[in-house]
Amino acid sequence: MRFFHFCVLLLLPMAAFCQAELTSWLLNTDGATGQYWDGNDLIQMQEACDVLLVQFSENSVYVQANGIPRYATSPFPDGNPSLATAQDYLFQIPRNPEEGPTGGTATGLGQTGVLINGVPIFNAQDAFSYNNQGIWHQNGAFFENDGFDCAKGHPAMGRYHHHQVPTAFDDSFAPTSDVCGDFPSAALFAIDMEAHSPLIGFAFDGYPIYGPYGFANADGSGGIARMETSWQLRDISVRHTLADGTALAPNQYGPDVDELVTPAIPPGAAPIAAVLGAYIEDHEYVEGAGHLDVFNGRFSVTPEYPDGIYAYWATVDEDHNGQYPYFYPAYRGVVETDNFGGGGGPGGGGGTNVTIDEEVETWTGSVSGVSEALHQPADFYAYPNPVRDQVRFAGRLPAAVAVYDAVGRCVAEWPRSVLSNGVSLVGWPSGTYCCKDLHTGQHTLLILRP
Repeated sequence: MRFFHFCVLLLLPMAAFCQAELTSWLLNTDGATGQYWDGNDLIQMQEACDVLLVQFSENSVYVQANGIPRYATSPFPDGNPSLATAQDYLFQIPRNPEEGPTGGTATGLGQTGVLINGVPIFNAQDAFSYNNQGIWHQNGAFFENDGFDCAKGHPAMGRYHHHQVPTAFDDSFAPTSDVCGDFPSAALFAIDMEAHSPLIGFAFDGYPIYGPYGFANADGSGGIARMETSWQLRDISVRHTLADGTALAPNQYGPDVDELVTPAIPPGAAPIAAVLGAYIEDHEYVEGAGHLDVFNGRFSVTPEYPDGIYAYWATVDEDHNGQYPYFYPAYRGVVETDNFGGGGGPGGGGGTNVTIDEEVETWTGSVSGVSEALHQPADFYAYPNPVRDQVRFAGRLPAAVAVYDAVGRCVAEWPRSVLSNGVSLVGWPSGTYCCKDLHTGQHTLLILRP
C-alpha cells in the first residue's frame, strides 16, 4: 500500500516532467529573499528571489520575476555603486519554438533570454565601441571583468544580469577575478565535468540553454564532453579588416592587438591592453571547428529531451572561463519580441512589454527535473548515462530507489544491494527515467537509449 500511495503522489508532477519549459523554473516556494555583500557583512534583502509565478497556455509560458537571484550579489570591484534591485519582469517563452529566418536574428543590447531563476541574460557586448564608431564593439566579459561579482553578474541601473555562464569565478581552473576570495557566492550552478550540465535558461525564441557540458555525440552517446564553440579568435595583429573580409578605412581601424586602450567605464579607469578577443569583431565563425553551429547551439539529445531538441550552450574554455559567444550571438528561432525592454526593442529599457491576453493556468507543481536537482542535489548518480543495457550507481547510495517513467508510473524499486552491482535494463522502453531516493526525496535522471 505504501508503494502504491507513493506512486500516486508523484503522478501529477511527473506528468509534466518532459515539459521542461514549464517545470524547470526555480520557483520561490519558501519565501526566501535575495542577499548582497555590504563590506564584510552579508545582508538579507527584503525582495523575494528566484521566480515568483509561472503561468502557461498551450503555446506560451509566462514567467514573473523581479530579477533577484538566490545567490549572493555584489560587490562590483570596478566601483559600480548600484545594487541588484527588484524589477517588474514578465517574460513570455514560446512552448513550440519555430525556426526563424535564414541567418537568424541578431541579438541586441539588453535582455536576450532568462535564466531559470528569473535573472536576465545579456549578449556579449557592452554598450561601447572603439572611438564610439560602432565598428569594434567591446566584449563585455573582457572590458567589464572587474565589474562582475563572484557569480559573474552585475547590475545596469539596478537590472542585475549575466553576460556569460552563471558559475562562480572560483569554479574556474584559472579564475580571471579573485573577488570570490572575500565575497563568495554559490552562483546558479557549478560545472561538473562528469555529468551533462543542467538546463539553465531559455532564449526568447523558446529554445533551451544548457551549461557547458553535454553528450559528446548528438544522439546521446560517447560520454560527456565540453561543448566547444565554432567561434574562433581570428589570426590578426592589427584591426584593419572585419571577419568577412571587409577592408576598413584608416579612420575606422581598431587598436592594434595588445595596444593600450582606455575603457569607457568606470571614469578614470587605467589603460589596458586590447588583447585578441577584447572586441566582438576579433572572432569569426569556422564551420565544424567545434560541436556547435553559428548560433552556438545544436540539435541534441539532453536529459530533459530524450528525443532531442535544438538547444544553445553556455560555452567555456578549457579553464572553465566564459568563452565567446558565451550564450548565443543570434537567435535561431522566431523571437518573442515583447520580452525586450520597455522601450520596445533590444536594450530599450527595464521590464518587458509582455501582457497576458489569453486564458492561462498557473503552474503549481513542486519543483521538478533540474529545478529540483539544483535546490536539492542528489548524492548519487547513474553511469553510464545514457545507458543501453546495464546501469550502475555511484556516490552515497540510498537504501532504496524508486524508478518512474516520464508519465509518473512506478516501474521498479531497487534496493542498495543491486545499485552498485548493476541492473539490467534489457527490454525496457527507451526514454528518461527518474530514480528517486525513497528516504530523502533526492533524485537523479537516467536516460535509456535503444
